[in-house]
Amino acid sequence: MKTSFKHFVGTICLFACSFGVLAEMPKKKTDDRSAYSKVSNFAFGYGEKLEYRMHYGPFNAGYASLEIMPEPVLLNGRKTMNIKCSARSSRTIDALYNKVRNDYESYLDIDAMVPVKYTKKIEEGKYRDSDFAIFDHENRRINTKKGNITDAPYQVQDLVSVYYWSRLWDVTNAKIGDTYPTEFYMDGKVYNYSIKFLGREKVKVDAGKFNAIKIRPQVKTGDLFKSEDALTIWVSDDDNHMVLKVESEIFIGSVAMSLTGYQNLKNPPKSKIN
Repeated sequence: MKTSFKHFVGTICLFACSFGVLAEMPKKKTDDRSAYSKVSNFAFGYGEKLEYRMHYGPFNAGYASLEIMPEPVLLNGRKTMNIKCSARSSRTIDALYNKVRNDYESYLDIDAMVPVKYTKKIEEGKYRDSDFAIFDHENRRINTKKGNITDAPYQVQDLVSVYYWSRLWDVTNAKIGDTYPTEFYMDGKVYNYSIKFLGREKVKVDAGKFNAIKIRPQVKTGDLFKSEDALTIWVSDDDNHMVLKVESEIFIGSVAMSLTGYQNLKNPPKSKIN
């Protein structure tokens, strides 16, 4: 349980942020002047906070949050949103297993909706890891603690910003079974994931009952997940596109994450069922 829970909490930001792109990613562009082309943002704004509770079988395993700071931050001449993602194991897990304190941070360009800077700090028992990345979208470079990347994809995201980027897409005409790619940076590499659209249904979470979009990232199998289809995500079926619930079957049980609360949404939560 120790290893699996550590992996789950350590990657909860990835899966919480894996609404994915339910439409084709833009093609790579070679025109440097388009690197920071303006992208309309209808889905989120300063001060938004989403809070989650994580479950491991019958255990209250921990908590996670995604928060946009209330004020813009100027970096490299670009105005950004400072976004923080954190995951914490519960006191029970702290006492019985390893304490988990993981923090991720992204600075998202408010015009182009691409990351300018990304940081990661991991504390899982005695294990420690950290990373940072500086994005140069004009020259398609990512300078990181774990090695520099050249020829980066157009509008490449990071582990946190990919969630906010994907919330901007219109999925009105998505069909069941459609699969779509997304690209993001993590730990010295750029990853390609595909997302499968599974339809729409009602889902109940700690924060209430919602009309939801159901999707499934095609995850990598190995020592944690049973299959490529082991993970399912529900997203609010409204303009906010916030993650409501995550469920996954792993080799020694099941893990889940449920929305417990939200603050300062940009749009009314019209998907909520009273």
